Amino acid sequence: MEISKPVEPNKRIEIIDILRGFALLGIIFMNMSFFSGYVFMPFEELKQISNFELDDNLYYFLGIIVSGKFYTIFSILFAVGFYIQFNKNRDRAADFLKTYRRRLFILLIIGIIHTLFWYGDILFTYAIYGFILILFRNVKPKILLRWTLFFLLIPYVLDFAILPFTEAAQANFPGNTNHTQTARISYPDMSNVDIINTFRDDSITEIIKLNIHNFIWKQLGYIPSGGYFNFLGIFLLGYYLASIEFYKKAPKSTILILTILIVGILITIAAKLLGGNPYELPTLQNIRYKFLSMAGQLLISFSYILAIIKIAQTVIGKKVFKYLIPVGRTALSNYIIQTVLMVVIFYNFGFSLFGKIGLIPTFSIALVIVAIQIILSNIWLKHYRFGPLEWAWRSLTYKKRIKIRH
Repeated sequence: MEISKPVEPNKRIEIIDILRGFALLGIIFMNMSFFSGYVFMPFEELKQISNFELDDNLYYFLGIIVSGKFYTIFSILFAVGFYIQFNKNRDRAADFLKTYRRRLFILLIIGIIHTLFWYGDILFTYAIYGFILILFRNVKPKILLRWTLFFLLIPYVLDFAILPFTEAAQANFPGNTNHTQTARISYPDMSNVDIINTFRDDSITEIIKLNIHNFIWKQLGYIPSGGYFNFLGIFLLGYYLASIEFYKKAPKSTILILTILIVGILITIAAKLLGGNPYELPTLQNIRYKFLSMAGQLLISFSYILAIIKIAQTVIGKKVFKYLIPVGRTALSNYIIQTVLMVVIFYNFGFSLFGKIGLIPTFSIALVIVAIQIILSNIWLKHYRFGPLEWAWRSLTYKKRIKIRH
């Protein structure tokens, strides 16, 4: 039996790499407020920073057009990648799946190591959901779409099921719901001052412990927010879209794309104006907030995908987006490099800027990193076939040293 082989760079689908590069570069603008400690800074401290109002407006703006959107696109593309690979190897599925599971296991290990330095890691989650996605590999598209809707909607069914109990608890203990938010993000078992001081001044060991602490709280937050179900729903959506080959169909209507984008933005703004907290026990307000936020997130993300596909068909689009192809092909390396650069800039074994600067300068730093990554990715792939981490990942997956130079 012929063993499963890695996909050659010249046989990759360019629009997928363009979308992956676009999503990867967008992720840093979501992560930057966490890397920099901006979200942990008490509001009283934030107000002392010059340009506080500009920072606040930028945070609100990014919350609408960035937060959750690029991770959604990246998740969809992860599932698309699996579908394309599996579809090419259906005649030797057993051999392919054995190799693919090994690939996921290696990604899981990379994710665990990455989590020690960046609690916002997505690789660990992607590896876990990659294993789950394999179970749906032979599901027909129509059934797949039903499963997608099921996992996207089941959190709200569960919320309404326990809503009477949470309302009764609030009626009996109204004082439990009265709390004042002192920072954008805080944990019940640790003060924000301690978090900032650890990242800024403490040892590497303590920083690793804090990253594990924050990672655990992030995972716990997915329980009331329905994140675990939503992740699977988004992955299945990506697998479904790949099964109908959406990436081969250029959208004809610009108006439709703009309509999806505008509706998504309006829904997201409505969610923010009406308020709610997805990480608390369900109330009508929290359920409404979660539903509107997810709907807005999916619509905006989908509008981005459609817009990129449409623009990529134009002459100007082809000239501009060709620079994103190398970024998409070296996505793993670039993702880890983003962490390395941000850690050096903000943690104490670098420039120790954690919790010291506002969002505007942090945004400027992210822009510089994005520009550097685009330039270096294009230069790198002129000499090498894969990114450095992509090469190591492939070599470990196929248990042999893959040729890296052209």
